[in-house]
Amino acid sequence: MNFHRQQDVLDTPRLARTPITVIGAGAVGSFTTLALAKCGATDITVWDDDSVESHNLPNQWYRLSDLGRPKVNALALLVREMTGVELKTVQERFQGDGATEVTICCVDTMDVRMALWRQLQPRPELYIDARMGAEVGKVFCVGSYGNWYDEHLYPSSEAFRAPCTAKATMYCASGLSAFIAAQVANYVSGREVKPELTVDFRNGLIL
Repeated sequence: MNFHRQQDVLDTPRLARTPITVIGAGAVGSFTTLALAKCGATDITVWDDDSVESHNLPNQWYRLSDLGRPKVNALALLVREMTGVELKTVQERFQGDGATEVTICCVDTMDVRMALWRQLQPRPELYIDARMGAEVGKVFCVGSYGNWYDEHLYPSSEAFRAPCTAKATMYCASGLSAFIAAQVANYVSGREVKPELTVDFRNGLIL
């Protein structure tokens, strides 16, 4: 791919050299993986043990023809067709080993987030935690020493539980992936990485 139009705003050669791990290939994870590949990332490993189901199609980067396929396999094919990038895929649940310089958490529950953060040793240089609701999302960006991040972890029993019909939208998932890709771009280009972003897509607010 020709990255001429972004060469003055993004260090594409460094991005191509930076190993990135995406944990979870669902709504945010699938869009984020494609966004990073489109930006020039080439060393991307995706972990997920799930398969594509019909309720995934409206808010995840999958096609009707992907129904029943493992998400990592379907995503690898899509990314290869659209960017030429060959993903490294692991059809398993991430257990803590295999984190890379940039590691992006796109899991579904707070309990899993808490477990992942405890297991990550040594900590990545940049750890991104994406949390998605139907129309509001959060992105946390944590450096090697993320003691402040511990304050934003709590068990799933304390999390807000939205009804099944109000959990996910395509615009929240794809929108958050753009913010994540921008933060990774800031990191590889030596610019400031914001520790926390909250995006309200319904009301057009960024906090």
